[in-house]
Amino acid sequence: MTIRILVLVVGLLAGVYGYGYWHSASHATLTVLLSDSARKEREGRVLNAELVFLDASSKPIARGKTDHKLGLVLLRHPASGYCSPDVAPGAFRACVLAQSEWIGGWVNDLRFVSVVLGNCRIERVPVQVTANRDSLWTWWIPLREGSGTPLTHYAAQLVVDARVCTVTGYRG
Repeated sequence: MTIRILVLVVGLLAGVYGYGYWHSASHATLTVLLSDSARKEREGRVLNAELVFLDASSKPIARGKTDHKLGLVLLRHPASGYCSPDVAPGAFRACVLAQSEWIGGWVNDLRFVSVVLGNCRIERVPVQVTANRDSLWTWWIPLREGSGTPLTHYAAQLVVDARVCTVTGYRG
């Protein structure tokens, strides 16, 4: 009987952590910081820019834009659209969940980004993306902010100089 309970507990733990690993490998967030080195106010945040994310063959795999208030890069989900803070809380949560699965499907193919800032168009800028996976040992602990299931968090940064329409730096 003790061996059956031990096998059941080990199997249950393996299933839970297997699910957590799968979820963190297939669901993701992508944070892109876009700044203009020519602008000194608001840390150079770029407002009203359009971005196209490209794979190695320069095929578009996602689109995004910066908002008009803070310069946050918002990604456009094919069905849900943009998940902005202006959306109702229930709709925002559903949008974020759909986006996390969608981003997990293409972010590893991301190689370039094209940016449009007013009259400035910068094509095929190499993008370096860093990844940080939630810890599988702590993802199940209920936190106040409701972090929930584990994700992989990707980040990239692109610095442009809109005066001369060029990239001055990029990193993950």
